Amino acid sequence: MTAAFLFGLIAFAAVIANIAIRDHRRAVAARRGLFDDCRGVLDDERWVAGGDGFPLLEGTAGGRAVVAKLIPDTMVMRRLPQLWLSVTVLDTQPGAPSLSLLARHSGNEFYAVTHNLPERVEPPAGLPLDVLIRGNGARAVALCHRLVPVVTTLLDDPRVKEITLTPRGTRVVRQVAEGRRGEHLLLRQAVFDEIHVERALLVQTLDDALALAAQRATPIGERAA
Repeated sequence: MTAAFLFGLIAFAAVIANIAIRDHRRAVAARRGLFDDCRGVLDDERWVAGGDGFPLLEGTAGGRAVVAKLIPDTMVMRRLPQLWLSVTVLDTQPGAPSLSLLARHSGNEFYAVTHNLPERVEPPAGLPLDVLIRGNGARAVALCHRLVPVVTTLLDDPRVKEITLTPRGTRVVRQVAEGRRGEHLLLRQAVFDEIHVERALLVQTLDDALALAAQRATPIGERAA
């Protein structure tokens, strides 16, 4: 290996590093505005910027506290990085069962609550057989059967990734975008092209989470208003 070759290799590595640093700075700057189209969706809204530049939106809706955040997912196999929108309606119900459904599961969903619940639940009739469902006992199974109509409608949307109900609240995770192929393959970066969270996407995901919360709070035999 000649000195010239080594010098060329080092120079190439330096160029790649500079490109990576430049693109990372641009990406972080762009991330701060991802929720800009969603101003006013929540009451009493508060904006928080994370260390990675992805914003977190807090506020209230229907009298309940709400947290909306973005989750970049680079732990993917044979596919592009994903950007997920997570909307959680905080509605504490001590003693309520925990239930979570994960669509198209691979085992690499670090953000998924489903993997943390103790018992696997067989999908009731009407739900896809490949959805992973976990809960914490017979009441979780009963809740799953009770929610089949609303959950089936949600899972008809291929962007819906996870539906979770716990004693602390209700969460829906939905896809926002896929990352660019070039940066992922060459630099292992999650770069998303000129994206923003569409207002309609946040509103729909919030409405879904609120509807699930209402269904969970309704006694068996009654219908949510």
